[in-house]
Parts: sequence; C-alpha cells; structure tokens
Amino acid sequence: MRFTDILHLCSQNLFRRKSRTILTVLGVIVGCCSIVTMVSIGSGINEMNEQSLKQMGDLTIINVYKQGNYDGFGASNSTGGQTDNKLDDKAIESFKQIPGVEGATAQMSLNYTITMTADNGRYIATYGDVQAIDMSQLENMGYKLTEGAAPTKSGEILAGQYLAYQFYDKFRPEGSNVRYQPQDAGDGTYWTCDSTGNCSQVPADQLGEESKPFFNPMNTEITLTIQTGDSSGGGSAGGSGGGVMMGVGGMSGSTDMGGTGSGSGSGTGSGSAGANGSGNTFKLRATGVLKEDYNKGSATSSGVLMDISQLKDMIAKADKSAAKTTTYEQALVKVSDITQVSDVEQQIKDMGFSTSSYEEIRKQMEEQSRGIQMALGGIGAVSLLVAAIGITNTMVMSVTERTREIGIMKALGCYVRDIRIMFLGEAGFIGLLGGVIGCLLSAVISIGINLVYMGGVSGENIWHAIVGGENVTRLSVIPWWLFVFAILFSTAIGLVSGFQPANKAVKIPALDAIKNQQ
Repeated sequence: MRFTDILHLCSQNLFRRKSRTILTVLGVIVGCCSIVTMVSIGSGINEMNEQSLKQMGDLTIINVYKQGNYDGFGASNSTGGQTDNKLDDKAIESFKQIPGVEGATAQMSLNYTITMTADNGRYIATYGDVQAIDMSQLENMGYKLTEGAAPTKSGEILAGQYLAYQFYDKFRPEGSNVRYQPQDAGDGTYWTCDSTGNCSQVPADQLGEESKPFFNPMNTEITLTIQTGDSSGGGSAGGSGGGVMMGVGGMSGSTDMGGTGSGSGSGTGSGSAGANGSGNTFKLRATGVLKEDYNKGSATSSGVLMDISQLKDMIAKADKSAAKTTTYEQALVKVSDITQVSDVEQQIKDMGFSTSSYEEIRKQMEEQSRGIQMALGGIGAVSLLVAAIGITNTMVMSVTERTREIGIMKALGCYVRDIRIMFLGEAGFIGLLGGVIGCLLSAVISIGINLVYMGGVSGENIWHAIVGGENVTRLSVIPWWLFVFAILFSTAIGLVSGFQPANKAVKIPALDAIKNQQ
C-alpha cells in the first residue's frame, strides 16, 4: 500500500465514528492542557523569583573580599591553594584573566566622617557613602546611568540616583526641611510621604514638587568635607581613630562646617565633628547620575562614585598620617553570563579569597520552582494518563469492529506492516491533534491568568502577558520548548497507547477474520 492510501484509510476510519474520536481527542486536550498550564505556573514562579533578585541588583556581579574579611550570606572561606591572598592591583588583573569575566575593579570607601553641602552651604547632608572604582571599568562592570556621562577628569563624580534626598534645607523650619523619596509601588503608582508622616499612593504623572529633592546634583556643585584627627574634641565618630566610619549613616548628628561643634563622641558615630577635627574640603561636580544597584554598593543609591585614584589623592591630602593604600578590602567582578557565575566564583575562591553573590540564593529559588513545576506537572500528567487509557480503549474497539475488514485486507495481499502502520497512525493522529489543540488552549488560558494577575485587559497588558518585559511579572510563563515537548509527548502517548491494539490486529488470522460477521 502507498503511504497516501494509508493516510486516506486512517482519516476515513477516524471520521467513521466521529463522536468517539472527538471524545478521545478531548481527553488528550484536557491532559495536554493540564500539563502545560501547570508547568507554566511553575515557570512563572521562577520568573517572579528572578525579577525579585534583579530588583536587588546585578545577578552577574561577584563581590570579592580579603580572606576572612567576609562571612556573610553566599560567602565561602575556602583558602584554596594560595596563601598570599593580597587583594591588590595584581589580584584584580588576575581576575580579569578568568574565562567568562567581563570586567573587574577594586572598590574603596571613604572611611571618614564626612559632610556634604550644596548651593553655598544651604543644603546639608551629614552622612553619605563615598565610594571609588576604576572608572575605566565603569561600562564593563555594568553600571547604568539615568543621565549624563562618566567622569573624565579630577573633581568629577557620579551621583547616586537618590543622593539629593540625603540633603536637608537649613533655612527651612524643622519638619519641612527634608524631602522624602517616593517609593515605586510596582503598578504605575508611587507611595509618597509628607513632613507629618502621612503617606499616600499617587500615579507617577501626579507626583508634585514636594516629592522632588531640593536641587539637581547634575547642575549643582557639591562640597565634600572630610573630618580627620583624633577624638579628643569629643565629637568624632566612633570615639577614636580619627572618626573612621564607613557607608551610609556614618554620622547621625548635625555637623558644623567650621569644625567647632561639640558632641558626645560616642562609639556609635553620633555627634558632630569635634574642635580638634581638621576640616578638608573638596569641590565636586556630578557628570552623571547612577541607576540604583545595591549589588554594586549603596553609593549607587545615596552616595557618590569617583575614580579610585581621585579618592586616594583626597585621603592623602585630608589625612597626612594615612598610609598609602596598596591593598583593598573589596573588589567587584562582572561575569558576562549568569550561567558562568558559579564557575568564576569557585575559581576566585581557589585563589584564596572570600566571595559573595546572589548565585546561591538564585540556585535555591530555582530548585524550589523546579520542585513546584514537577509537582504541578505530575498533577497534569494524571489527566494525560487517563487520556492514554481512552486512546487504548478507542483503538481496541476499532480493531474489534474492523476484524472482517482486516481479514479482507490480508486476503488481498496487504502487508502486515501496513496494517500496523494504519492503526498506529490513527492513534498517533489522535495524540497529535489533541496536543496541538491543547497547546493552543493552554496559551489562551496562560494569557488569561496573566491578565487577571496584572489587574485588567489593555493593549499593553495583553502584550506583556504574552512576551513579558522589563519589570513585568507574569504568573504563567510558557517557553517555546514546552509547546514542542507537549505536542511530541501527546503524539508519543497516542502511539504507545495504539501499539497493543495494532499488534492485536496483525495477529488475527485472515480466514478467521473474513468469517467474522462484525
């Protein structure tokens, strides 16, 4: 028999009992749709986890520390085979040579009590994070700018995205001398708070002047004052050691620019700079504004970022007793692809350094979502198993009803393999048709789930429900391979279910089949 003849007989036999064929296909549709929908919810949970991590920072950044300096989440204190693990320029260069590394830079923080002022001293910030990196690695490290460009000469810096909110207006009465940063609610609205602490949710296009900072750091010169000296004046932060503090919140009291204020000098860094603290001022101009990314340091949010050589010069001028820095406390390594983070991190650990990244928590979330996918997929597989039983039942009934036909085909010289192919083709077609329709129905259900989750039907929501997007969270995600797998799996289920009835058909003796009255 020609292949076209076999296909013609398959379609003819399937449509001979339309109701039974439709019900059998419907069982496959339900089973296939159940599997795809259930697994898509697991994929959606995985996407939601990754979106949450992305909001926390760049997932391809590895923080590197001197051995023993860090013992936080995701870090390892494996010493490897290297005993001399100085985190210096030579070590930074060795990180750049690791396959998969896109960029690497040392990261320094200004560990002194500081004061920043703007607009001739009217706006004052008594805390802030001053950090420095190798500016030649800015683009390689994945730093993003909301506006402006990278610094090119001394005195130029990059401002954190929300730096201006750290300043208060000394000419305004207390209670109205600060501006509060609006918080993105994730649905196109922002939470804003007034000076009395009352908060409200308003659309992005309705944010008023009271939600904006007092000045724009891009067109306002900032004066940075570094407080150095001993703590005998009673005001330097930390109680000793020249007021050394690191990061945001390094000083919680007000600071007089002349260095004549008094304070308690407590070990927590409260109080203003003491009389013995020498004030050293530096004029800074922002050439760009950084996009917030805490995985690259809090300076991207509420501080300033400058070139590492500029920060070293500032420390040397402000504190004559400070030793010249040749090693660093921390470095950043940027990996080109998230799948390579684990391998690169392990190689850095083998060099004798401690590391931290989001890789460990990402893997844990991935394993959890994979477990959810398997559980949900197993529930859907039960429906497909029931469909497989239905296909088997349909094909057994078809063989029983067509026993005489099978005998006549054999008597006319039809090959046994053609009879087997005919019955397997019918069963496979039921599985294929059910799989295709089931996938189409799953896609519609997935879009519906996402639209409900996103809060309504609109042109933008429909597009995001299908393809996703930046900062778009979907509850149901169907990757292309899941459609292919579902169709192939449904077809395979049909073929397996039809194998036993097909074998039964070819084993019927021709004479006995012809004598059969059915």
